[in-house]
Amino acid sequence: MMVKVWTIYVAIILGAAPMIMAQDVKNEIEDSIKREEMPENALEILDEFWPNLTDIRYYFQTDSETESFEAKLEWQGKSYSIEFDEAGRISDVEQLIDLEMVSTGAVNGINEYLQKEFRRLNIIRLQRQYIAEDEDDADGEDFIEDILEGDEDDFEIRYELEVEGRSGRQIGAFELLFDHSGDLIQRRKIERRSVDNIW
Repeated sequence: MMVKVWTIYVAIILGAAPMIMAQDVKNEIEDSIKREEMPENALEILDEFWPNLTDIRYYFQTDSETESFEAKLEWQGKSYSIEFDEAGRISDVEQLIDLEMVSTGAVNGINEYLQKEFRRLNIIRLQRQYIAEDEDDADGEDFIEDILEGDEDDFEIRYELEVEGRSGRQIGAFELLFDHSGDLIQRRKIERRSVDNIW
């Protein structure tokens, strides 16, 4: 699946002062690992749904405070990223999507934020993020099954954008997380990024 890059030119009202906001910093290190280095519970979940898939890629990532594991795979023409904690519990599932696949309400909110915060930017990557409504769902197969079947009553949808551009006095890469309505949940400045974990 090819990643589309959109360039958005934002009109800035003459004389308007740039908004400067406090934000977190994403300083994450990601490394490719072998299958046997993944938590056992994570492998059991992956084998339950994709027993014959041989091209799954595995990663270990840390931000100096937390550690997690990730599996990336292609299934039925869609790209998925499944993140697990150290015990093999599912943290979230992300699906690489195009902007056209975002709900209308969320698109409006996201565009409004981008126009307000950025003078010019490239959207590098856009993902639909699935979060289990019930923590117990993250223990096993039910969460994955709900996602693959589109059972939206049992999970929360968010949208994660990785962008590069200029916001106020800052120039660089940013990670933006929005809820299902297009309201900003989190904004992080990306300080370091592993190139082997980009779709």
